Amino acid sequence: MPSDVAETFDDVADVGVLTRMRVLLPELPTSVRRTAERILDDPRSSVAGTINDLADAAGTSAGAVSRLCRALGLDGYPGLRIAVTAEAAAAYGSWDVDIGRDLGPNDSLAVVARTLEAAQTRAVHATLAGLDLHAVAAAAAAIGAADRVHVYGVSGSAIMARELDLRLVRIGVPCWTYADVHDGLVAAALLRPGDVAIAVSHSGETDETLDMLECARAHGARTVAITGGHRSRLASIADHILITVAEATTFRDGPLASRHSELTVVELLYLAVGQGNYERTARHLAETAAAVRPRHPERLPPRDTAHHPRRIR
Repeated sequence: MPSDVAETFDDVADVGVLTRMRVLLPELPTSVRRTAERILDDPRSSVAGTINDLADAAGTSAGAVSRLCRALGLDGYPGLRIAVTAEAAAAYGSWDVDIGRDLGPNDSLAVVARTLEAAQTRAVHATLAGLDLHAVAAAAAAIGAADRVHVYGVSGSAIMARELDLRLVRIGVPCWTYADVHDGLVAAALLRPGDVAIAVSHSGETDETLDMLECARAHGARTVAITGGHRSRLASIADHILITVAEATTFRDGPLASRHSELTVVELLYLAVGQGNYERTARHLAETAAAVRPRHPERLPPRDTAHHPRRIR
C-alpha cells in the first residue's frame, strides 16, 4: 500500500479495520482488493477459518492476505481475524441479521430499506472516519476568504456541486456552479490567486471535470477535490483532497452509491466554512431566512380555527 494512503488514518483515533478496508479498497492491487472485498461481503464467516481458507474463498493467495494485513497496519492474519470479528460484532451485530448488499427482484421493500440503511450508514461512517480533517479545515479557510468560489461537477456529481453551491451562497460566499465544460472553462479562465475551485467526481477521472479544475489551477486558484479516487488524476491536481467512501448495492453502482458520502463531505465542508466566519454566517442565515418568508400573507390559505384555534394573548 502506498504510504500516502496509510497516512489518511494518522490523525484518526477510532478507525476500525473494516472502515480502513472500504477507504483503501479502490487503491489496493487486484488480488489484495479481491481479498478485502470477500471480507467486506461477509466479515464474520470470511475470517472464521485459516488464512488459506480466506485466500481460497477470495480466489487469491495467502500472500495477498498477508499484504492486506500490512496495508491495514496489522502484524498478520491472527490480528486481522480478531479485529474483523470484534468490529463486525460491535458495530453491526450478527451479520446474519444485517442485510447484505445483494438484492433480488422478489425482495420486499422492507429488505430493500434495511439494505439501504446498512449501506448508507457504513458509507457515512467510513467517509468521516477516513476523512483528512486538516484538509477540510484548510479548504474551508480558503473558501471563507475567497473572492470567488467555483464548484465543478458533471452528470450525477453536478447534483452534489449544486448542493454545495446552494449552501455556500446562503452564508454569503460568492459561489457559482458549472456542469457544462465550456461554461466552466470560460469562468475558470477568469479566476485568480485567492479564488477557490472545487471539483466533485466519484472516480476522479471525469475528463470534463478535470479540464475545468486544471484551468482554474493554471490561473492561480486554490483547488479542492471531493472524490473517491485517492490516487486519481483529479486528486493529483488538487491542493486539498477530500476522500469519499461508497458502498455499492444491487442497482447502486459506485457513482450512484457515492451520493450520500459526497453529501456528508459537502455538509462538513459547509459547516466548517460557517464556523470560520461565524458572525457573517449568522447574519446571512437570518437575512436569507427573512427573505424567503411569505411576503403576501393574504395569499396563505385560511386557518382551520376548529382544529387550529388561535392563541388568546
